[in-house]
Amino acid sequence: MTYEYDYLVLGSGIAGLVFALQAANKGKVAVVTKRGLNDCNTEYAQGGIAAVLDAGDSFAEHIEDTFTAGAELGKKQVIRQIIEQGPKLIQYLVNLGTDFTRRDDSYDQRLENLSLTMEGGHSHRRVAYAADSTGHQILEALIQQCKSNPNIDIYENRIAIDLITQHHVTNDDGFIPGVSCWGAYVLDSTSHHVDIFKARKTMLATGGAAQIYSHNTNPEVATGDGMAMAKLAGARLANMEFVQFHPTAFWSPEGDTFLISEAVRGEGAQLRLSDGSSFMENYHPKGNLAPRDIVSRAIDSELKRRGEKYCWLDATKVPRDQLKRHFPYIDSRLQERGIDFTVEPIPVAPAAHYFCGGVISTIDGRTDIRNLFCAGEVSCTGLHGANRLASNSLLEALVVAYNAANHPSMDESVDFPKIPSWHLMGDFNENEWVIISHNREIIGTIMQGYVGIRRSRRLLKYALSRMENIYNEINNFYQHNAVRREVVETRNMAVIAIAVIRSALSRKESRGAHYLIDNPSKDDLHYLHDTIL
Repeated sequence: MTYEYDYLVLGSGIAGLVFALQAANKGKVAVVTKRGLNDCNTEYAQGGIAAVLDAGDSFAEHIEDTFTAGAELGKKQVIRQIIEQGPKLIQYLVNLGTDFTRRDDSYDQRLENLSLTMEGGHSHRRVAYAADSTGHQILEALIQQCKSNPNIDIYENRIAIDLITQHHVTNDDGFIPGVSCWGAYVLDSTSHHVDIFKARKTMLATGGAAQIYSHNTNPEVATGDGMAMAKLAGARLANMEFVQFHPTAFWSPEGDTFLISEAVRGEGAQLRLSDGSSFMENYHPKGNLAPRDIVSRAIDSELKRRGEKYCWLDATKVPRDQLKRHFPYIDSRLQERGIDFTVEPIPVAPAAHYFCGGVISTIDGRTDIRNLFCAGEVSCTGLHGANRLASNSLLEALVVAYNAANHPSMDESVDFPKIPSWHLMGDFNENEWVIISHNREIIGTIMQGYVGIRRSRRLLKYALSRMENIYNEINNFYQHNAVRREVVETRNMAVIAIAVIRSALSRKESRGAHYLIDNPSKDDLHYLHDTIL
């Protein structure tokens, strides 16, 4: 079946839904999401959204904090433009109904009444939040607005397989120069039928890829689908070696991981070793509020030195009422596991969390591919550099998606070629399913062990050799079987894992979230540039 829209949105996080709402002012919009609307990284964003919202703060300081946290690899002009748009667009979220925590309890949603918290790498309290479920609150407001908008149709439980480009169409009238996108082939995960979603403009808002690591903070949907599709279609990826590990993910022997927000440390919690000693003051002047890459490496180093699997996050000195009021979600998740964090410490260890790299795009979401926009974690605008400053992720997604939907090219007409139906490969071979299930698990194991917080060139080379073989096995299965969601996801995971490893091998220095034990120092002379695939 062929669906025709003006605009196609792949993904239902903050980037996708902000774009959809703005694009709906110009035409019909389809929002396609892999599972439910809430199944995205935005839903799990606890800490908040960073912006200059206090008279004692300044754009210049937020810009400098972002640039410094990114190990001087960010683009100053991009950083400035995104940060300066922040306050206006947080007001936009407020106007849509986002219920941020306020300084007083009156329903006064002026920006100056928003409560602000501190997170690592920031020089001021500038993180607006909604308790410890900021992403959920933002998403609820956006979903309500999208569902009530007659110009927006929502398709859940559908996964895009490929972007529709010159790779798929017959060039009967001669070649079409460059690469253009005319929508996507989309699999209905329930019926296993593949439909054509044709659109003048397509927005990739598919999030990150932390599921390529066995220990991560992301929902199961974060398998790098947009990055992989864009790369396979001819777009460039940048800075894929910079995978940010969040320092404080809940640790349990069962692997039941969830995020413990950086804001807990912002309110005064301390990292401690098993003997009760603190250690972050030995690694950075800001101690427990150092940038994430530094805290994650410090924890990793201490745990390896002591032969232990986790350390402790001690919030017992923070007033009980303050903890309960600010972190109800974390409190409930910990209580399910028999932990009262007001009187006992939390076991934590770093986990893969966020991709600072992605599909190369501008601050208005334009990519190498004509008619294709991207925003959010799938993209690389140059804001984050080598390491993301806490709570800048929602800010970037919001600003870039808003700009993309209001870009002049959104009004362009498009000449569509004849788009063929998806080529069905026949029956699905259940006997060979082990190729997918087994390799998906192996990808996570290899990436966790060989391409983690501290890397060596020898292990990276082993990882690349093994990952290329895995990709060939998966792709061979993909080419000879009827398509399924798990097959597409595992293909995408392998594509992105290879991109991360190749990028890591090409950067023979340590910078931000990329730490190479062979070259433990920064090398500004040779590597103060982006890694582009």
